[in-house]
Amino acid sequence: MNDLTDSVMNYFRQISAIPRQSGNEQGMQDYLINFACKHNLSYYQDEHKNVIIYKKTTDKEPIILQAHTDMVYVTSTNPFCAKQKKGIKLMQKGQWLTAKGTSLGADDGIGVAMILSFLASDIPCNIEAVFTAAEETTMQGAYQIDISKLTAKKLICLDGFENNTIVVSTASFTDFLITLDQTTQTLDADYHWYQITLKGLIGGHSGFDIDKQRGNSHQLMTKLLKRFPNVFLNRFVGGYQFNVIPTETSAVFATNVDEGAVKDVIEAFINEYSQLYPSMEISSLKIDRPQKVLSCGNDLLNFFEEFQYGVLSKDNQNNVIASQNLSEVNTDKGSIKIGLRANSKNEEQSMIAELQALCDKHHLTWSIVDTQPGFETLPNSKLLSDLQQTNPNAKTIKMHIAVECGIFQNRIKNLDTVIISPTILCAHSVQERLDLDSVKNTVNWLEKYLRLN
Repeated sequence: MNDLTDSVMNYFRQISAIPRQSGNEQGMQDYLINFACKHNLSYYQDEHKNVIIYKKTTDKEPIILQAHTDMVYVTSTNPFCAKQKKGIKLMQKGQWLTAKGTSLGADDGIGVAMILSFLASDIPCNIEAVFTAAEETTMQGAYQIDISKLTAKKLICLDGFENNTIVVSTASFTDFLITLDQTTQTLDADYHWYQITLKGLIGGHSGFDIDKQRGNSHQLMTKLLKRFPNVFLNRFVGGYQFNVIPTETSAVFATNVDEGAVKDVIEAFINEYSQLYPSMEISSLKIDRPQKVLSCGNDLLNFFEEFQYGVLSKDNQNNVIASQNLSEVNTDKGSIKIGLRANSKNEEQSMIAELQALCDKHHLTWSIVDTQPGFETLPNSKLLSDLQQTNPNAKTIKMHIAVECGIFQNRIKNLDTVIISPTILCAHSVQERLDLDSVKNTVNWLEKYLRLN
């Protein structure tokens, strides 16, 4: 690695030592302010944990470099809603960097680290470095940051997943929430009670990985439960948040078949799906009779059965343009989270209408919590042209992810925007890994751009 890339990785190691799960960005804000003070750079901070650091050592036109400070924290021991109390333990395997037992946080810690390395370097530049909070949840950092503190009309976001690409368009993201009726009823004593846990799926990012056939633990659990006669749900819990593909689901239910028959059904299910999902594990336990069953249980299972998980449509270049993720289901809390992504307004409206109709059919109460916009690079973009000239190997792509660029583009008139990044695989999962060779490539690319523009 060159000196600048070494600097990037040093900053990434420092960042990885700071707990920075979404909602806990105070440590990162403190770190960034200390960094700015150490390097005699002016900065701005706000109550939303956003930080802007300024470096002007040339009269060149200013440019925004942007990344988010929070991460999706997933562990191998708690795939539902782990609380991050410690830093990330990094492990290198050849050209790949991963984490021990958790998500890596390269999304978007590596973007933060790259920006810091350029701020600390002697490269002549006019950078407005924007570090936002809460990107992985509400995106309130981007919504609330004071844009009057920014003068640039060009923005390079470092929150992508593919090396040698320039992302010129992204999807909108809709947080769709179902509120469950938690009314219960008593069940006759003739039924047997079981707890089944399905786990071990790969999971990942609900946009970038949605077309990779990794399975959805809720959908698979539903398929399994539907193989038992007369199922009555007491509990159905799993998943994490809107933008994470769920890897583990647990269900407590009653049926009128004995334990041997349950195990036979599970064995047959595993045999049927083992080639598609070789890491999938299913365990069952006969339990004492719970007191109640969910009155909405049958509607819930029927909804899950009819819900179309994953890719809904593609364009003529085989790019995903509409998808939906059944993310978190928690009957204890009485809620279901679904993340909808669309690369066009028509697709977005069609998906929402169809999902609303499915909810109404099964007597489920729904609401739209938020919709974050996608973005498009401006026509005849000089920013795009200059990046292509400094990296002839780069291709332009439309990506089925939701990032903060659309919010900034809506808030800053005529803001030209692109995304570049190193390669990150399996983000939002314990399999997340970062290609170190691609970090070097992206750093060299951005350095060439900043020196020439």
